[in-house]
Amino acid sequence: MSELSEVLVIARVSKTVMPLRVSTGKIMSEACVVFATDDYGVQALLSSSLHQLWAITYGSTLETRVRYTPSDVFDTFPRPDSTIRLADVGLALDKERREIMLRRGLGLTKLYNLVNDRTIGDDPDVDRLRALHVEVDEAVLSAYGWNDISTRHGGLVHG
Repeated sequence: MSELSEVLVIARVSKTVMPLRVSTGKIMSEACVVFATDDYGVQALLSSSLHQLWAITYGSTLETRVRYTPSDVFDTFPRPDSTIRLADVGLALDKERREIMLRRGLGLTKLYNLVNDRTIGDDPDVDRLRALHVEVDEAVLSAYGWNDISTRHGGLVHG
């Protein structure tokens, strides 16, 4: 990690199971799972519905939230080779999500509460994140070679 300026982290106990890019040079909390990568393709993969479903299925739970256990989730998750498309959509997701969070003064969980709220429509930020997650899932499916699988989300990211 010392050679990286950023890494990806996922809260160990989370409703969203969504990676966030964090600057290195800090002492990370034991409540975070740290991924020693700054690859936007990995960020897209870890942001996908496929990864969230895997985490829900193979991780454990604490109350109603997923408990991300790297040995049961990340180590067993079959990862495709990274592609330019994955990296591009991972960068777009990171950039736009960060801008929305800063502009609206929201953290990750509150933002995804909005994104996954079926009653919210006609919100350009929410609509954009929903669309980006469809792009993420399409890029991930394509990286696996599964171009014939539908990415119908019903308007929600991980709902």
